[in-house]
Amino acid sequence: MKCIYEIHHERLTFLICVVGQRWNQAMREGHVKTGTLRLLPSLALGLALGVPACAQEPIIPPSVAKISPAGMKRGSTATFTIEGRSLSDATGVIFDTPGLSAKVIEITDVPEKITGPRAGEDLEAQVARGKKQTARVEIIAGPDASPGIHRFRVKTPRGTSNMVVLAIGTLPEITKGEKSGMDSGAPQTVELPATLVGTISSTGEKNNYQFAGKAGEDIVFRVQASTLGSKLTSMLSLSDSAGQILASSSQNRSGHDAELTFKLPHDGQYVVSISDRNLGGGADHFYRLDAGDLPYITGVFPLGVHAGQAAQVSIRGVNLGMISTTKVSAPATAEGWTTIPLEVVGQGIRPINHARLAVGNEPEITETEPNDAIEHAQSLSLPITINGHIDGAATRGSSADEDYFRFHATKGEKLNIDVAAARLDSPLDSVIEILDAQGKAISRATIRCLNETITTLSDKDSRTTGIRLVSTTNLHEEDYVMVGDELNRIDFIPDQPDADTILTGMGGVRLAYLGTSPDVHPVNTPVYKAQILAPDAEFPSNGLPVFHLTWRNDDGGPGYGADSKLDFVAPADGDYFLHLKDVRAMEGPDFAYRLTVRDETPDFKLRAEPANPNIPRGGSVPVTVSVDAIRAFDGPIEITVKGLPKDVSASSAVILPGQISTVLVLTASPDATPDAPPAPIQFIGHAVVNGHDLFREANKNAEDDSDQLLQLASIAPAPDVVVTTESREIALEPGKDVTVTLHVERQNGFKGRVPCSVENLPPGVRVVNVGLNGVLVTEAQSSRTFTLHAEDWARPVSQPIYVIGSVESNSPTMHPSAPLLLKVAAKNQTANANLAPNEKNEPLSTHKDAQHR
Repeated sequence: MKCIYEIHHERLTFLICVVGQRWNQAMREGHVKTGTLRLLPSLALGLALGVPACAQEPIIPPSVAKISPAGMKRGSTATFTIEGRSLSDATGVIFDTPGLSAKVIEITDVPEKITGPRAGEDLEAQVARGKKQTARVEIIAGPDASPGIHRFRVKTPRGTSNMVVLAIGTLPEITKGEKSGMDSGAPQTVELPATLVGTISSTGEKNNYQFAGKAGEDIVFRVQASTLGSKLTSMLSLSDSAGQILASSSQNRSGHDAELTFKLPHDGQYVVSISDRNLGGGADHFYRLDAGDLPYITGVFPLGVHAGQAAQVSIRGVNLGMISTTKVSAPATAEGWTTIPLEVVGQGIRPINHARLAVGNEPEITETEPNDAIEHAQSLSLPITINGHIDGAATRGSSADEDYFRFHATKGEKLNIDVAAARLDSPLDSVIEILDAQGKAISRATIRCLNETITTLSDKDSRTTGIRLVSTTNLHEEDYVMVGDELNRIDFIPDQPDADTILTGMGGVRLAYLGTSPDVHPVNTPVYKAQILAPDAEFPSNGLPVFHLTWRNDDGGPGYGADSKLDFVAPADGDYFLHLKDVRAMEGPDFAYRLTVRDETPDFKLRAEPANPNIPRGGSVPVTVSVDAIRAFDGPIEITVKGLPKDVSASSAVILPGQISTVLVLTASPDATPDAPPAPIQFIGHAVVNGHDLFREANKNAEDDSDQLLQLASIAPAPDVVVTTESREIALEPGKDVTVTLHVERQNGFKGRVPCSVENLPPGVRVVNVGLNGVLVTEAQSSRTFTLHAEDWARPVSQPIYVIGSVESNSPTMHPSAPLLLKVAAKNQTANANLAPNEKNEPLSTHKDAQHR
């Protein structure tokens, strides 16, 4: 191999090496790709003639990869290092709370060795990367800054960065010594209480801290790691001076950050050890460990309160002094999933952790024991919320506690049944089921399997929507499939074998239907095309399995996590039993729950991405607004934006029935002020439910509203790319194709390729025959045609679609076309496996757009 050309582009140096036919073959096979320098035929000719050539770096928004250290003490000033890209001319740091401020002291370019892709190894597209830099930032945490996890974005002339987290503590901070606290050496001696700051630097490493303790002292250890972006899955253990392990962190609670409380048996020296549960390690396995005789809440009861009322809440914990209850006043109304923080302050005590309470509109009662058998079931009058515990069975000499409740329903009555536990930091992992008057499981549906395939390539977790199948023969989009014991629905089938089939999901989480729960699927898991039939359906055997689903649920899916939910339809008049327990057969005084049974209540939750749109002057940026969870609702949802900056407008956008997302376009005029401060914005969804207006704000998640914080719109420089389409309106018939021509105008000296996608397509319409690279406008092109195909079952609809061009980089920018109105004509449909649920007489709860009823 002979290197014959050297090209300097800003700070980057590229070596172009000639390898004869092997180079050409590698280029054809995609093993060698260009990066910020685009190799075009004309450029290659220029190189051969010795003519200098370089490509303009695209406008790349700022991005932050890491801040170190990951926190600081309240009431202090500290200097931090922010690692990122495109941080030049940073104008400030925007925090999510008062009491925190910062100034940028210095920005330094980081030398970066640029190497070509390795044949057969670096198979991802090589894209432009913003200038690698570090910023030294001085942060002031005032004495009134609230302790806990906070968030910030860095502001530059190119827009705002991604959101970064920072911990604010109240304790003295001790950094792990470089050579102490390792397995090979003596533990690092520390004085508690303190926040211990360190990193599990290598695989299998354990950091050890020795401290002096007193008999009867309640010692608390709490890790903050995953909440700060660390990859550490922490595990804690406490040992005495003889090395005897006294306690280790419980695995009952969800999340990756360990917690441990223990009453010390005697005066003496103790050692707390922190390690990675998965034996991982590295610079990204950092932690902050609060340790000492600290006030700490282990549980509260009840887990919620009635809207508009005051209530006494019991508090369990350690080092809380005489605090055992606190009075809570709930807001007047509760809209959807509503929580409030539980403030526990008194006698100079402020717990280091926080609790949240749910707020509901239904009457509330407390579970009454004994109700751990059918014959002792507690009677309910609906609607109702029951505050209870899974606890006490062990003291009665039996297995783990389980609770039964009796209620009456009429035929066809629709009830929403929810458990709130894990979402409120209870260790309970609930499972619920509905039984008939004799205590027997009630059939919900029969699943007939029509043909079989298996999963391949790799194991899949319980969240992933992509799954590789050995064969997709006889499978179609919108078909139901049984994957193991999980009922899913196909959202997209690729037109090539080396790609995943995509199952329907929400918020990036796979959906399961009819009460089944997402589960882990190893390679070779059977996958069956599923026909959903009535519980008593009869049909001839075809040699494939038949599944009988009952009214049961473990994990409720998006918005619920480990909490259970059921949307029950009573099959007949009569009494029914509701059975609740921990799926692991565990119990404890902190295994509290909040069980609500009410009439069917339509509702939805929304997510908007990006939450910090950087809108180019004279250009546009797309924001995707998706349904994050939905219940018993199948109407249109109108999307609007509040708080937009001056000279910025938003397109109209509607999530139509049968769909789970829409594209909203924000456009800035050419005269928009480039240095205008970022504006807080809100994405609002409006629907009419049973004649009443229902408003939901996007990015309000179940646990907290962190995704809603720092939701900012900023003005960015003029765009590198403007995308247009020749047509403004197209018509498409089911089963037919239509071609569309797009044009790309490059600006600012940008000359790179522009991958394009077509967004906001209705179900049954997709781009076809585009190959591995999709709708790609190469460096030598300014136009491209693509084909839209409507499946036979595509429903009639009229809605805008957008062609979105991407300027590739480590932080790509998206540039949408003006709306292209797509009109899908009506066509008579015949019965087949792809008809809508209502047309197939399926249970209404399986409708794709009732996603998780």
